[in-house]
Amino acid sequence: MLSRVTSYMNVFGLLLKTDLVILLKIIVGKIVNILFWSVSIVVVATYIFPKLGMTETFGQFMVVSSIVAHSYWGIWNSTYMFINDLESNNEISYKLILPMPSWMVILQYAIKHSVVKFLPSLIVLPFFKIILGNRMDLSHFSFFKFTFIFVTICLFTGFFFICIAGFVKATNNVENVGIRLLFPLWFFGATQYSWSIMHSINPTIGYFTLLNPLVYAMEGIHSAVLGPSGYLSFWACAGVLWGFILVFGFVGMVRLKKRLDFV
Repeated sequence: MLSRVTSYMNVFGLLLKTDLVILLKIIVGKIVNILFWSVSIVVVATYIFPKLGMTETFGQFMVVSSIVAHSYWGIWNSTYMFINDLESNNEISYKLILPMPSWMVILQYAIKHSVVKFLPSLIVLPFFKIILGNRMDLSHFSFFKFTFIFVTICLFTGFFFICIAGFVKATNNVENVGIRLLFPLWFFGATQYSWSIMHSINPTIGYFTLLNPLVYAMEGIHSAVLGPSGYLSFWACAGVLWGFILVFGFVGMVRLKKRLDFV
C-alpha cells in the first residue's frame, strides 16, 4: 500500500516538475504581462482617480487587488486551454494511462494553474513598493498572512477553474465564462472597494455579495497587506476560501469524471 502511494506521488511530482520547467521558459513573458496589466490600473488609480475625488489610498488598494488578478483572470484561459485540449489533442487521455488514480490527474491540472499563477504574481508587491514609495504603506504587512492567503487564493482559483471546466461543453462556450461569471464576480467581489463600503451603501446587497468567493479572497489579502482595520476577519476569509476549495474540487472532479467516462 505504501509503495503504491509512493509510486503515485512520484508520477504526480514528475508532472508538476514538467509544468515548472515549462513555466520557467515563459516566466519573463508572464511577468511582463502582469506588470502591463498592473501598471495600467495602478497608475490611473494612484494619480488620476484622486483628482476626481477618490481617496489617496486608492492606488495602494488596487496594487493589492492586482496581485490576485493574474490568478483569477487566468481561470478564463485555463478553462479554454482545457476544453480545447479535450476537443483536439486530448492530452489528458495520455495522462489517464499513467500509474496513478484518475482523480490525481484532475488534481494536477488544478495545482498546475495555482503554481503557474502564483510564482509570477509575487513580483507585483515589491515592484510597486519601489515605484510608489511612501504611497504604498506596508507598515501593517504580515508576511505569514500574505503567504498563507495568497497560496489559498491560487489554490481556490485552480479548483474553481476545474469546477467551471466540468460545466463548459465546448470552446465556443468559454466566452460565456468571462462575460456571465468572471466579470460580475470581479466587480461585486470587493476588488475596487472594501466589503464594508458596499455594506454601508446597501446592507442587503452587501450581505448578498458574501455569496461571492472573491470577496473573501480580496478581503483576506487586503487585510494581510494593509492591516485588518476595515476588512472582514482574515481567518474567517481563509476558512471560507478553503470551504470553496473543497466544494469546487469535489464538484469539478465529479463532473469531469462523468464527462471523460473514467472507470
